[in-house]
Amino acid sequence: MSRKTAARMAVRDTLIELVDINRQFRDAVLNDHRLPAWVMQEDDSDTQDDRTLAASVSTRLTYQSEQNKQETARLPGVIGISATTLLKGQQLNDAKNHFKLAMGEYRKLYGDDIAAIEETSDQLRDGVLGGLQIQHIHFVQSYRQLKLFQQPPKRISFSWAANHSGTVRLTSVEAIDHLRKKYMASAAIERDIVLLEQLPKSEIVVIKRLLAPHLRANLKWPDPVEALRQMDADAKKEYPGQINTPIPVFVQLEQGQPLPDFKPIKPFDPITRQERLQRSDARLVKISDNPVSRIYRYA
Repeated sequence: MSRKTAARMAVRDTLIELVDINRQFRDAVLNDHRLPAWVMQEDDSDTQDDRTLAASVSTRLTYQSEQNKQETARLPGVIGISATTLLKGQQLNDAKNHFKLAMGEYRKLYGDDIAAIEETSDQLRDGVLGGLQIQHIHFVQSYRQLKLFQQPPKRISFSWAANHSGTVRLTSVEAIDHLRKKYMASAAIERDIVLLEQLPKSEIVVIKRLLAPHLRANLKWPDPVEALRQMDADAKKEYPGQINTPIPVFVQLEQGQPLPDFKPIKPFDPITRQERLQRSDARLVKISDNPVSRIYRYA
């Protein structure tokens, strides 16, 4: 058996596992309907209740017909679940990891630049995924881990993070290679490459990738847990102080137990966004006047 055949079989087997446990977790969340649930609904047009929406979005592995290919399904919230459902969620996280690792091994055989990833994704969608009738799979949604807590936090405080960016620092030559491998070809990318070619080869530039607004949650734990967090590094991983929450936080509850204390948050409003003041001693400047460019050099 060739390495590529073995890699394809691993993708198929882990995906079958993922789809199965994903369905089981969705059904388990729905069966916990006697426990409380809240999600941040964008508007009142959706007639599904909060728990049904949470079960649907959290287990969505494929693109919806109207979904932008660059976006992931989002639905922040807090959902009470039973101990049985928590176990199913942990099994689902394991299955997601298995699938992600199998995909990583498969793509290693082809390379990790944009062209290679597109080629392997198309091959998978037309072959393995098509055979399983899941060719419209959304890989990011399939990889992302559920936030599951056996011990409910004492308080959950949501906030929007809207001013963050991912950055990479490279020489101008490395930046050209980075743009060609990691970004979709476009007129804007080609203009940046032309400008980078005019810089000294050893000049350091910074590529900034603006991140879409995302919701975070600060978690306050009961006093005994907070004391444990101060003494044990592993406890901080099990009981984090802050998490990203694109999909609901799932907390184990007993019948009649309320959700942790939290304040519902409204959808992100760009009009009320507070722009950070640029530092007067900022050293980075764009290499062009093109508003789409994300390439900076040191002044």
